[in-house]
Amino acid sequence: MTAERLKIRDVGEGYEVLDYDGKRIAICATVVHAACYVRGFAARFQLDWSRAVADPSTPSDYCASFLGSEVGKIRAETGHRYAGHWSWLLHSVDQRWRNHEGRCGREAGKDLAIASVEHEFTKCVADTPLGPSTYAQAKGI
Repeated sequence: MTAERLKIRDVGEGYEVLDYDGKRIAICATVVHAACYVRGFAARFQLDWSRAVADPSTPSDYCASFLGSEVGKIRAETGHRYAGHWSWLLHSVDQRWRNHEGRCGREAGKDLAIASVEHEFTKCVADTPLGPSTYAQAKGI
């Protein structure tokens, strides 16, 4: 397998890892296991990207989502010395991903910024300790 981006799908009893053709290549018990599996191939999650602003005159803001929740953003830099670069940020209001906030950076192009968000998010999820999250523990889940 040579794909560098793999899709994850929640199937209720686990998480399917899909290759670039949408073919299932693995089923993992947790999203953390899925992230570790993906990283084992030196790959990253393929996040879902959409325009952050509905106004077509501002084509420079995009949001990344994972399993239905926003997890990151990229934005074209304008004006100052970084004009032409793209900044990126991991960010989410979803409690599952809140511990992964704050990572940010700047890349020379849009595709590099997308790759950075996907790589960093995959790494953050893979590095999550197994067991109930702080949120789950507080809610008694």
